[in-house]
Amino acid sequence: MKRLLGVSVMGAMLATAIPASGQTTPPQSQPATQAETRMATVSVSGDTGLWFVPTAQVLPHKKWSVSFYRENADYGQGFTDTSNFPASFAVGLGNRAEVFGSYTAVTRIDRDTRPMFFISPAGSPSGAGGGVVNEYPLVRQGWIGNRPGDLRVGAKIAIISQSDRAALGFAVRGAAKLATGDDELGSSTGESDFTIDGILSKQFRVIELSAFGGATFRGDPAGFDLTNGIRWGLGVGFPANARLRFTAELTGEKYLDNVVLAPANFTGVDGSVAPTSTSLATPVFAAVGVTWQASSGFFIGGGLNWSGTTDARSNAKCPIASLTCSGFGDNFGDAVGIQFRIGYHPGARDEVAAAAAARAAEDAARRAADAAAATAAAAAAAAAARVPPANRPPTVTAACNPCMVEVGKVSTVSADAQDPDGDALTYRWTTNAGTFSTPTNRQSPWTAPMVVGPVPVTITVTDSRGATASASVTLQVVQPAVKDFVFEDVHFEFDQFSLRADALKILDDAITAMQANPNLRLEIEGHTCNVGTSEYNLALGERRATAVRSYLNSRGVSPDRLRIVSYGEERPKFDNAREETRRLNRRAALVVRLQ
Repeated sequence: MKRLLGVSVMGAMLATAIPASGQTTPPQSQPATQAETRMATVSVSGDTGLWFVPTAQVLPHKKWSVSFYRENADYGQGFTDTSNFPASFAVGLGNRAEVFGSYTAVTRIDRDTRPMFFISPAGSPSGAGGGVVNEYPLVRQGWIGNRPGDLRVGAKIAIISQSDRAALGFAVRGAAKLATGDDELGSSTGESDFTIDGILSKQFRVIELSAFGGATFRGDPAGFDLTNGIRWGLGVGFPANARLRFTAELTGEKYLDNVVLAPANFTGVDGSVAPTSTSLATPVFAAVGVTWQASSGFFIGGGLNWSGTTDARSNAKCPIASLTCSGFGDNFGDAVGIQFRIGYHPGARDEVAAAAAARAAEDAARRAADAAAATAAAAAAAAAARVPPANRPPTVTAACNPCMVEVGKVSTVSADAQDPDGDALTYRWTTNAGTFSTPTNRQSPWTAPMVVGPVPVTITVTDSRGATASASVTLQVVQPAVKDFVFEDVHFEFDQFSLRADALKILDDAITAMQANPNLRLEIEGHTCNVGTSEYNLALGERRATAVRSYLNSRGVSPDRLRIVSYGEERPKFDNAREETRRLNRRAALVVRLQ
C-alpha cells in the first residue's frame, strides 16, 4: 500500500511537470532573461543546490526542475551500506520560493555483520559494531533487495538575495518525510520525520559558496527511541557559469543523544538479538563531484562520498570469542560510496549580473530624477517671474437641519461655499456650546448642550491662498415635550378594599409606565360613596389606597415613588343619589406627579 502511494504521488508530480514545460518566457523577453540567469542544479533533496548542500536560490516563477539520483551512504553499525534512488520535482513561486518533492523509488540496504546483531563490549568504537542504525533501525537481515523508500516534501523561501543588493543570500527550508517505504524490511522507519534549515550562500563570478544548518526531528518506531540531531553542511561549486562544474562538500549531523534504544525482543533473521542500547558515531560525509550541464538545463554528473566516522571492520569487538565478527577483513568500500545524478534545471537568477543591473538601473533613475528636478526648478523660476492675479475671497452660507433641537439631541449643520478663482477650500466649524463630530468637514453633525436657549454656530472657509469667509446660523435648544400620563380609576365592590381582576390590568399599565419613566410619581387617592359615616368612609378610602400601593410595591415599584391619601366620601366623582352612579365613586384614583 505504501509503495502504491509513493508511485501515485510521483505520477502526479510528473503529470504536473508536463504542462509546466509549456510555460516559457515570451520570445521577445528571452535575451534579458538569459542575461540574468545562470546554470544551476538540483540538490539530492529536490530543491536548488550544489549536490548535497542546498543554496539560498530558488527556481524562477512557474519554472520547474526534475532529477534522478543514486545516493550512497555508509554507517559503521552493522557495516551497513545504503543506496537510495530518489526522483524529485520542484516548481518556483513568485521568484521568492519553491516547493519540492522527492520520492525514493528504490532503497537498497546491505548489512554485513555476522551474526546480524551483537553487543559490543565497553570501550568499543562507536563507528563499527553490531548495533542498530539510527536512520534505518528496522533492518534485520543482510540484504533487503530493491524496496520502495519514503516520500519527502518541502518548501524553501528566499528571505534576502544578492539581487537585492545584499552581501549574500539567505533562505529557510522546511521538509517532511512521509513514511511510504517498506517498514517490514527496513527501507523506512514507518514514522514521519521533519527537518528545518537555514541556508546562506554567496555567488561570485567564478565560484559559489553555500552553507546550511538546521535540525532533524525523527519519529520513533514502536519500541525504539531514535535520536534527533543538528544538521550542517558546507559546499563550493566552480566555475559558477561553466558547463562542466566541480563540487566539494562536507556535511554531517550532530546527534542530540549518541545512544539509540531498541526493544528487548528485536532479533535478526539469524536469531541474533539486537542490543537494547547502541552507541553511535556522529556522521560526517565528504563528497566531491563533477557535473556537465547543457545550455538547455539538462545535466548529468557523478561523484564520490566518503564517510569520515566509519571505523574499520577490524576495530569491531565481540564480547564472546566464539563469534566471528573479527573474521571480517577491512573493506575500503565500507566508507566510500559512488554518487550519480541526471536531471533538468532551467537555471537560477545570476545574482552578480542582477546586482549590476540593479545598480545600473539606480544610476539611470538618479540621472532621470536629477534632470526632472532641474526641469521643475526652471519651471518654478519661470512661474515665480510671472505676477499672479489678485486673489478673490470665497463666499459661504450656513444652514441647519433641524434648527430646533432638544437638549442632548443631534442636528446637522452644512455650508455652501464657492471660490471665484477655483481654489481649493478648507472648512472649520466653531461654537460656544455643543460639540461637532467633524468640525473640518463641509457638513457636520452637531450635538446640542443640556441647556436650553439659542446657540449660534459659525463656519469659516479658507481658500488655498489664505483668503477667508464666514457665515453663521442659530439653532434653538429646547426641552423635550413632557408626556401626559392618564390612568383609569380602580373600582371596588361595596364596602370592600380588595382588588378586582379588572383592576389588575389598569395597575399593570401603570407599572409599565413607571418602569419606562423613572421621574414618574403617583399619588393614590382613596374614595367611597356616601353610604356609612364619614369616619368609616375615610378609613375605607385609606384601605383602598393602601391596597393599590401594596400591589404596586409587590411588582417592583419603589415605595418612595408612591403617596396615598384618603378623601372618603368628600370628593364624589359621580352622583350619589342613584345606585347606578353611586357605585362608580367606590374607587382609587391614580394621580400623576412628575419630579
